[in-house]
Amino acid sequence: MEIFSAIGQWTWFALWSLLLVVASLLVYLGLGGNFVILGLAFLHALVTGFDPIGWPLLAVLAGIAVFGEGIEFVLGTFYVARRGATRGGVVLAFVGGLVGAIVGNGLLPVAGAVLGSFVGAFSGAVLGEYQHQQRLEPSLRVGTHAFVGRLLAILVKHILGLVMIFLILRATWPV
Repeated sequence: MEIFSAIGQWTWFALWSLLLVVASLLVYLGLGGNFVILGLAFLHALVTGFDPIGWPLLAVLAGIAVFGEGIEFVLGTFYVARRGATRGGVVLAFVGGLVGAIVGNGLLPVAGAVLGSFVGAFSGAVLGEYQHQQRLEPSLRVGTHAFVGRLLAILVKHILGLVMIFLILRATWPV
């Protein structure tokens, strides 16, 4: 009978792990994957009476999720500025990313938001730089940096999500 209990415990742990990993991939779709992970951890804590996941771990997870949002903002916005963009290029890259995500989501739900944010950041940076410099080549270079900054931001957020998952799985590892 104990073997069935162990199999059930490990099956639930495997499903729990898979759910957390899938949630972390939501970052690539422009959704709050790290906050979904935090929500799943909170739900687990509620169901289990905050054992093994308690308030201290939830606070650390919340801090990591908020930190990820800050990193996304810094990389997505200031990375392009450090690569030589003017204020107009930086502002329009940020605005373009937001507008692109909204328009993209309207055209192709979820995945369109991601693609739109990349295209919008690139286009906004190019437009902002072209208005300032009136030269296409440097404007395209800045647009490329806006695209790369957006990509780096998403990758860093996913890595932070994986750290969150590690902490959760370490706490919920079957005994």
